[in-house]
Amino acid sequence: MSIPLASDPSGGVELAYIGVHEIFQMAIAAEELGCLSGLQCSVFDAPGKWGHFLSRFAYLPSAFPLGSKALPPGKVHELPLPQMARQMMQKVFKRRRADPLPYLQAFERQAARRLRHSNARIAVAAETCALGYFRAAKELGMRCMLDSHGIPAPFLDAAVQRAAAEFDLSIPPPSDSAAMTAHKEQERALADVILFCSELQREHWVRLGVPAEKCQTAPLWVDTEFWKPLPRKRSMDQPLQVAAVGCGSLAKGLPYLLTAAAPLKGSISLTLVGHVDAVMLPLLQRCPVPPKRLPYMSRPQLRDFFNTQDVLVMPSLGDSFGLVAMEAMACGLPVIVTTHCGLPVPDPAWRVPALDSGAITERLNWYAEDRERAGKDGLEASLFAAQFTPRRYRDQIKAVYRGLLDGIPEASLR
Repeated sequence: MSIPLASDPSGGVELAYIGVHEIFQMAIAAEELGCLSGLQCSVFDAPGKWGHFLSRFAYLPSAFPLGSKALPPGKVHELPLPQMARQMMQKVFKRRRADPLPYLQAFERQAARRLRHSNARIAVAAETCALGYFRAAKELGMRCMLDSHGIPAPFLDAAVQRAAAEFDLSIPPPSDSAAMTAHKEQERALADVILFCSELQREHWVRLGVPAEKCQTAPLWVDTEFWKPLPRKRSMDQPLQVAAVGCGSLAKGLPYLLTAAAPLKGSISLTLVGHVDAVMLPLLQRCPVPPKRLPYMSRPQLRDFFNTQDVLVMPSLGDSFGLVAMEAMACGLPVIVTTHCGLPVPDPAWRVPALDSGAITERLNWYAEDRERAGKDGLEASLFAAQFTPRRYRDQIKAVYRGLLDGIPEASLR
């Protein structure tokens, strides 16, 4: 049975998520189909909204994510208190690893209350704050779509334990608490469709027992109106400029990157952007040529930085996608990612084995020995990244919506 969504007066899609992530593009996809019932989020920058008021006092990029102007403000409903409380607790207890679950559950409860008054037929939520929302949706006979953006914790934790043993480091705590693990398992059980952002992520979840018939994949997008190459001159006399963004932890593979850079010494110049965990600092101090360290950057700052670099390395031990590498490619940088990173790349040679510093060294040296390769591959990277547009992502989401609605028996349509 095919349902003409745009002419359907009974409502279509309700969405909820405490953060930003993909949920706004999913909402825009529903609006383009004419079936958006409502989006529940933390804050939204529009007249009469909390996000509009708060943005006067602080820069809140999460209040106006990409494409948000395409959403009618009347269909966006703010639930700011759970996220504000969570951020406040993080500031008060900076050194304590705060449990996010109570705040996520508070958001779920608030979102579920509004959902019970909706005539929608699809409930969409992202993992970690979907359980209570999906329970309410099932009571109303709705179909549930879960946006699963995380790499499986058992897969990541196993890699981290192996890396900790190799570098004689203490093993970090598990990625998820027992309560969070159970929470996510129940979310996946209630979902009719689970959306993954890479084939790598999907394959690992299926191996862990998630029914394959529930699983669909839609790679993420990059805003090429913003992330794009800028005019620059590459100097062949200076060392190869190597960037690593947000990789200052064991899970992000920093020890392997530092080990890989050591034998290359003066032929590369490594720059780390973002926070570096305290446990990693002794490794930095032992480097023959310590890398440059730069603090967290805003989007405009990071774009300008990319346009001073030759290649980006993402040595991650587990990433479902790796968006920063896609943004780097859009800016004209070739990337080196691991087999534990779901990011699509234009050539298999751009992907090296995870937990293998020698493979990173070899690839970096390949660029350092012939500097023209970085420019050539950078052009290929920008053309490749340009395929992953927000429009392409939304079209994939629309197909999922249609498939869900086609699967609802006619007698259950309200």
